[in-house]
Amino acid sequence: MSMMIAGCSHPTSGTSSAIVAHTTASATTGPAKPIATADDTTWGNYLAEQGKLHGKDVLGHPYIYVIPGGDSIAATTRRKNEAQSIPTAIGPIVIPGSLLVLGGPDPQQTNAFVVALPKAIKAGGLTGVVVLIVSDTTQKDAITRAYASTGATLRFAVM
Repeated sequence: MSMMIAGCSHPTSGTSSAIVAHTTASATTGPAKPIATADDTTWGNYLAEQGKLHGKDVLGHPYIYVIPGGDSIAATTRRKNEAQSIPTAIGPIVIPGSLLVLGGPDPQQTNAFVVALPKAIKAGGLTGVVVLIVSDTTQKDAITRAYASTGATLRFAVM
């Protein structure tokens, strides 16, 4: 699922080395959070709306990943497959100026996925890429530390 996002000015705050972290409480100003049991299309549309809202200044192509919740074999397998596909896609596909949107129905699963993901990404592999994490902010510090070597610009949208 993807769409083009038009560029315009977007303020950032809080700089930490190569990472710019911006947190927005989207629950009051953004799209309505779907119910946890909503299908992937509904969650994908929600994440796309979050990308439009928080990635207005990103001119490149958005890449949206719905991180499945739960501990079923299917959910675990899909998280594993996505954790493998994102790092291999970064070089040839996710280029500087792109927006990578990560989120899903279970904030704990999403945060665990997002914290673990940079281990498979080479240093500087996300330079110039905006990574928007749509979740809660309980792991914001751990996520920020995990992405420190990637060169990513981090943004956080609270569900």
